[in-house]
Amino acid sequence: MSLEPAYIAISAAKKKSLIDCIPGEWRVEVPTDVDDLTKFAETCGVLTDKEVEITSNYDAVGLLELVHSGVYTSLEVTVSFCKRAALAHQAINCCTEMFFERAYEVAKKQDEYFAKTGKPVGPLHGLPISIKDSYNLKGIDSTIGMPAYVNKPEPESSAIVDVMESLGAIMYVKTNVPQSMMVLDTENNLIGPTRNPYSMHITAAGSSGGAGAIVAFRGSLIGMATDIGGSIRVPAFCNGSFGIKPSSGRLPYHNIKGYWPDGEDVTGVLCVDGPVTTSARDLELIVRSIAKAEPWLVDPSCARLPWVDPEPLARPLRIGVIRTIKTYEPITSIYASFIDKVSAAGHELIDMELLKGDELADIATAFFKADGGEFLQKICAMSGEPLTDAVADGGLYPCEPIDLIKFWALSHKRASMQHEWLRYWLDTATKTKDGKPVDVILLPAQPQLPRPKEPLTSNTVILAWNTLDYPAAVFPVETIDLNKKDYKFEFPSPVTEAEHRLEALFPDDRAKSYQGFPVGLQLVGRKQDEAGLLQAVKILEALV
Repeated sequence: MSLEPAYIAISAAKKKSLIDCIPGEWRVEVPTDVDDLTKFAETCGVLTDKEVEITSNYDAVGLLELVHSGVYTSLEVTVSFCKRAALAHQAINCCTEMFFERAYEVAKKQDEYFAKTGKPVGPLHGLPISIKDSYNLKGIDSTIGMPAYVNKPEPESSAIVDVMESLGAIMYVKTNVPQSMMVLDTENNLIGPTRNPYSMHITAAGSSGGAGAIVAFRGSLIGMATDIGGSIRVPAFCNGSFGIKPSSGRLPYHNIKGYWPDGEDVTGVLCVDGPVTTSARDLELIVRSIAKAEPWLVDPSCARLPWVDPEPLARPLRIGVIRTIKTYEPITSIYASFIDKVSAAGHELIDMELLKGDELADIATAFFKADGGEFLQKICAMSGEPLTDAVADGGLYPCEPIDLIKFWALSHKRASMQHEWLRYWLDTATKTKDGKPVDVILLPAQPQLPRPKEPLTSNTVILAWNTLDYPAAVFPVETIDLNKKDYKFEFPSPVTEAEHRLEALFPDDRAKSYQGFPVGLQLVGRKQDEAGLLQAVKILEALV
């Protein structure tokens, strides 16, 4: 009788089942001497010329225009992205479930409807969308990186999945997450680590690391994800992509799976769902499409917020700029250079600070520790799996749980901070030329470039907006080209034992790993003004 913990056999069987989902003619040998795999799918010989064109040449908005005008069929597009996602999984280990036949059946029905009516079934007709493993899909596992959840198919889909499918989106793969979904590095004891397509020396981040990585590989144009402490924005940053964390209540969150006890997901700092994409207009496409579908009719936690498309902006943006955050090269120079571009374009810049940022981050972290990590330990014990290094080194678990009085006190402090920030934002009206508050706030997405593992030295620039419940987006502003510019590469000195181990993972030539890497910044909007934030992202994207 084997003395191995159950999770080892479960993991081996799960990994095999994923490869078994991939048709033989799609299987490849992934080169071990090539660091940048972003173009691997186009050169490995599996995709046809048309499939390369479909998956490489468009964002989702552009591709949908061609599908809805009859240039491509839903099935053609779906097969193309199933193939590229299969290549992505082999290259970077980003998928947890692949259900290609289900996707083909949906695509065929859409093509039949289009042939009869000449119309798409909805605004997302013909668009394959990858979903984070925590999104439930009826009849499919949601393992969330935990061996104990294998072979336990979900009885119902998440509300947002139902909405997207009603709009014509096609589900075809689920993407990898870290154990606990509360660390910013995607690795678990079930599927293993997800690799960043740009370099093996850059983390794919987390907890939506699979979503960020598959979008960077273009195995998906839109990867749906979640964010309670940076889990959309940090993977978008680390994978050179776009991402937005909406305010709570904008998109339906009902029946998305977590590892916390029932009820903890609807209290404290709320987790929200949102996309990682290849363009700013794709962020707008998915958020607007879902918001216009009246999601409050399927999820009572959604606010009744009819989507209003903003009028074209006939004035410069009023932008709050936070320059007081400690950053490292080349983030420091890239941020300063982009601020200069924004100013030169005529937009008004107002200096702000990340008011009580550390306190805001501490509030979020305290909420995350509410149950002391007991539920996570309970799930681990079911299969005998240990905590991963990322969780053990992450500083959250194990910890002491808090009682109800402390929970209420945290909630009160959070509400007080939200009121203070509301006044602070409105007070910027005293500094602008027209006497109105800033539209958005610009700041770094991270203090330094992503490292080989856990990317953070400080999560304040990310967590503050979760505590305040403000929508926040990440968008690339400069692609590193070592042939055209002499970049400096700085990283904080290691302090902890974990950071010293991380330091050893860097290659001798650190700069080489970042060649071709798109570096992003963060833009923040006022609560539930996703439309205004996305308009501003598109305006600033045009300056890149």
